[in-house]
Amino acid sequence: MNVEALHRLRQWLKRSDLVRIHVCRPETFAWLTGGGDNTVISGEAVASLDVSQEDIILCTSSIEERRFAEEETPELRIRTHPWWRVLPTPKPNDLEHDLTPLRLALSEPEVERFRRLGADAASATGSVLREASPTWTERELAGAISEELVAQGCRPSALLVAGEERAFKHRHPLPTSKQLDGLCMAVVCATRQGLTANLTRMRSWGNRQAPALYEQVLKVEARALDATRPGKTLADVIKVIRDEYASVDQADAFEQHHQGGIAGYRSREILATADCATELETGMAIAWNPSLPGAKVEDTFVLSPSGLDNLTSDPAWPTTRIQGRDRTDLLVS
Repeated sequence: MNVEALHRLRQWLKRSDLVRIHVCRPETFAWLTGGGDNTVISGEAVASLDVSQEDIILCTSSIEERRFAEEETPELRIRTHPWWRVLPTPKPNDLEHDLTPLRLALSEPEVERFRRLGADAASATGSVLREASPTWTERELAGAISEELVAQGCRPSALLVAGEERAFKHRHPLPTSKQLDGLCMAVVCATRQGLTANLTRMRSWGNRQAPALYEQVLKVEARALDATRPGKTLADVIKVIRDEYASVDQADAFEQHHQGGIAGYRSREILATADCATELETGMAIAWNPSLPGAKVEDTFVLSPSGLDNLTSDPAWPTTRIQGRDRTDLLVS
């Protein structure tokens, strides 16, 4: 169990004048259990937690009882119902009460889990892109990345791939049978023990536009990272991002895709918008993702007492120095 998470939830119960709450959302389940997974089909819960001040009980069907007892939550008492009995979700529950704010500031054990996840996800993605060829299809690249991620115990909760043609057309390119040709982009959201690491990697085989475009998104991201400090709101950072797009003569790009936000037990726990008053705190994970047609940069950071730590850095991937910070570069062949 995540002792800190359970403490925060029970404090919230007191403040909310609630005796108990039923937790079924996968992200909240993973947070409370220290990385447990209550899904079989992605996003669909097969178990839940009945949490009170005195107790915490796992509720599941006869199908799942043994697996949870042996592998996911062996320390918890289990309340089992027959698989054929469809039970309504008891109230109050985390479908009607948003518990996201409770889990935004990560504890040190969570940060260490995140750090290991980020390193593995970045290494898996980078190793495949270094082996890739312009003759590969987008699906071949996506399949190879997925294989490496699964070998590391990660689930690719999102995996987008674009070759040269589609990288200039679509911000969310589901992989197709088209060849990569002169440029490729791989966008990865890798989940393990509940946490999700977000990263984008790009490789060019002679595309003439890519280096200049990539330099522009690096400049936008650099301003965003500089503005990411405790006490600043997500709206504060969004304003900086919007202004920097204009500074690099790409003002319209701000309207074409979201810019990222707070990461953690979902790819984005809170998406940054111009009116988002959520304040940044030490322990929060951040993933900004400025993009242009043909260019995108993205890594997952944690806001530590000493500044921003890159959780998805890859020592084997090229970097470039921008505003005093080493950043993921475009791989040029």
